[in-house]
Amino acid sequence: MGDKLANVLIVFMMIVIFGLGGMYYAKVVTGGKEVPESNSAIYNNELTYNVDQIGVNTSNTVQKVVTEDNRTNLDISLDNTTNMYTKNPAGVGKGYYYSQLNEYSKVMYDAIANNTDKLKNGNSKIAINYDFSKVWNNGNGKDEIDACYADAVNALNIDRSDLFYIDLSRMSLIIKTTSTLFSTKYELYIDVDERYPNYYADGFSNRSQVESAISAVENAKNKVKQTLTGTDYDKIKTLHDWIVDYMYYDSGSAHKASVYGAFAEKKGVCEAYARVFKYILDDTGIENILVTGKATNSSGVTEDHMWNYVKLNGTWYAVDATWDDPVVIGGGTVSDQVKHRYFLVGSRELFKNHTERLTISASSKIFALPKLSTNNY
Repeated sequence: MGDKLANVLIVFMMIVIFGLGGMYYAKVVTGGKEVPESNSAIYNNELTYNVDQIGVNTSNTVQKVVTEDNRTNLDISLDNTTNMYTKNPAGVGKGYYYSQLNEYSKVMYDAIANNTDKLKNGNSKIAINYDFSKVWNNGNGKDEIDACYADAVNALNIDRSDLFYIDLSRMSLIIKTTSTLFSTKYELYIDVDERYPNYYADGFSNRSQVESAISAVENAKNKVKQTLTGTDYDKIKTLHDWIVDYMYYDSGSAHKASVYGAFAEKKGVCEAYARVFKYILDDTGIENILVTGKATNSSGVTEDHMWNYVKLNGTWYAVDATWDDPVVIGGGTVSDQVKHRYFLVGSRELFKNHTERLTISASSKIFALPKLSTNNY
């Protein structure tokens, strides 16, 4: 009897000790699921915009034959010797899509965007220091937090072209819970998705390489920017024409969708065309955004596409530099009319073959887009 009583007292004392001292266990939650801490779940947000180049066939226009020799060269050498990169480049900051996020998504967005030095390591954990208890304690709190993260990375991806060296789909949102008998604490951070060794974008593998690429891209951007003079219209047109003359459509590179590919390789898919347009124009103070959606080419094929909206004299217009740089078999030159067919166009012209996507990905919230002018500029 005495032994049984002693055992009961020991168990009771252990409960009290652990309860006061903190009974600890941890779970990792991401994507709305709970998993063991040693097996972090995956947050996957694929953002891929690939579209075949559009052929334009008219009776009096033959598209150019694309070779490395006949592209415009404005002496945009990728000089890696001078680091012109600044922590907060002009024009880079809180973007159009950021402004539409709720407070929780903005915190997650900021956590990534404000830690560019850590991002260059490709594997640093990024803490999200904010009280999520209100949303977490809701009946569907896990799902809400996951949705907030999805919105944050979607907005960040489309607002910020300067983060070309990271792949947001290779990051995971981790929610770690620490519980005692009396309370539960939550720790949120972003880490490398367990399927990958790091969250670098394809073509990057170390910090030194990333810093060199950032410096090179900034140098190249500044050289192009120096050519943008005159009115806002003049700047937009000069930039558009430089992109069309400098780049050519190609989907074979690891950097095919980034500003680095646009500058370093003079080529890319529609995303590279649109991103380099925004990346340079951001520094001029002219408001512009990236737009995703569908486009139907002259062969009747509809595919994912990306282009730009730009605000000029208080009115929004569309610019599709990719479709203004057509490529078909043949020779000759492209007429000025073809080269500017999708330059500062209004909704009447654009929506004949372009359809906006209000959700950036399947997991994204619905974003509001600017209302375009009905007519071309």
